[in-house]
Formats: sequence, structure tokens, C-alpha cells
Amino acid sequence: MIVELIGCAGAGKTTLRKSLCACGITGAPVVAMPDLVLDKPLLSRIAHPTAMNVVQEIASFPFFLAAWRRERDFIAFARRMFSHPGVTTYDKLNGLRGIVRKLGMYHLAAARAPRAIVLSEEGTLLSAYNLFVSTGDELSPHEIETFARLVAMPDRVVYVKAPVRTLVERALTRPDTRRQHRGKHVVDIERDIQRTVELFDLIAATASVRDRITVVDNSDADEAGKQIIAEDIARWLEGSLSIPQPMKHVVGPANLGAWP
Repeated sequence: MIVELIGCAGAGKTTLRKSLCACGITGAPVVAMPDLVLDKPLLSRIAHPTAMNVVQEIASFPFFLAAWRRERDFIAFARRMFSHPGVTTYDKLNGLRGIVRKLGMYHLAAARAPRAIVLSEEGTLLSAYNLFVSTGDELSPHEIETFARLVAMPDRVVYVKAPVRTLVERALTRPDTRRQHRGKHVVDIERDIQRTVELFDLIAATASVRDRITVVDNSDADEAGKQIIAEDIARWLEGSLSIPQPMKHVVGPANLGAWP
């Protein structure tokens, strides 16, 4: 089961993912999606986000190639979105590179860990940020519905929310400023976050997502509150294990062993 955590940067997706991995889920092993690649000698020492992404890109690229025909409608949609006026060549190439990695990791997870709960906070749905917010266009419900219909959909979605005010404060106090916020005025950062919140609200309401999503308010929870949230999500996922999942058409290189 692939479970994606969506929401703005600073909402607490990574913290929740780590808590879920730590507390475990009855009925299936739990693994963070990057660990399917990085949980190996030498690779486990990599800590820099860019280096981690590069390793995932290399490892997952054969899975992307194997799934290309299945994903070509979504790839064509992404290319069309990136062709809008105002999108720089760098943003287009960087956005497409991220989509290739996310699709590749999605299919790698489906092939290598079919019996595990795979948690991702950098999954296919998060590519909507590059497609809709980075392009600067108005958020079109029709385009977002199309995105949700075409994208490789996780089995379950956890939407981690926090008030815009809280997200702005967290963005301004991060020791590692997000790339999209570097050198920007606080007004521009707030505008970016507001648009991102609107985007994920629209995605959560689409026909493809609303029957597989749960929403978490992670605004001011202390450590005990965060633990309660993780336990609630774990119980929700445990219940989901008893619900028959749609058969995934696993596309990937042949003769690969499953994890674990």
C-alpha cells in the first residue's frame, strides 16, 4: 500500500512519517519510500537532500522507463502545463526531472514492496506544486481534476494541514530555507503558501482523491499530540488493510526481489 502525505512545506509531513515508521502498523511492515533505495550500506550515510534525490533518480529511472507508456498521458499533461508563458527553462527541466523521479519511485515501491505500507511525503501528488503553483497561473479546478485523474494515485492520502500564519512562521524560521522561498519577501512567501494551501484543498476534493484521504490538523500539537495523531493515522491505515485494494499494474524491471 502506497500512502502519500501531502500538504505545505512546514505542515509536519516528515515528522508524521517518522512517527508512523517508529510506532508501526499492525498487519504490515512500514517503510519510508526513500529507504527502499537508501537503506543500504554506504547509501544510508547520505544526508544531503539533493544527494538523496540523485540516488533515488538513478535507482528509480529503470522503473520510470518501464512505466513510460502507462504514464504517457500524465507526462503529456505535465509538459503542457510547463509550456505556459512565464515558466523558465530551468523550472521546466527541474519540474520534469522531479516528476520522473516521483513516478519512478512510485513504480519502484509497487514492485519492491507490494506487501508493505510505503510512506512518502515527496510523492506523485506533490508534483502538483510544480505544475500549478510554480507556473503562476490561476488554479483551475478543471485542470486539477485532470491532474488527479491522470497522476499515478497512491492507495491512501494523508493531508497534513496547519494555518497559513503558522506555515509562514515555520518557513521564516527554518534553518534550511526552501528553494522556492529563498531571497523572497515575507509577503511573497505568504502568497506562495496561501496558493499551495488552496491547491491541496482542491486536490483533496477531487473525485479521484476524496474517497481515499484523511485530513490531519497539525497546527499547534505538542509531542504528545503528535503521537496521538500518528496513532490515529496508524489505526486508519490498519482498517484500510482489510479493504480490498485496487489491483496495481506493477511495471518495472524484471527479476527484482520484493522488500523486505
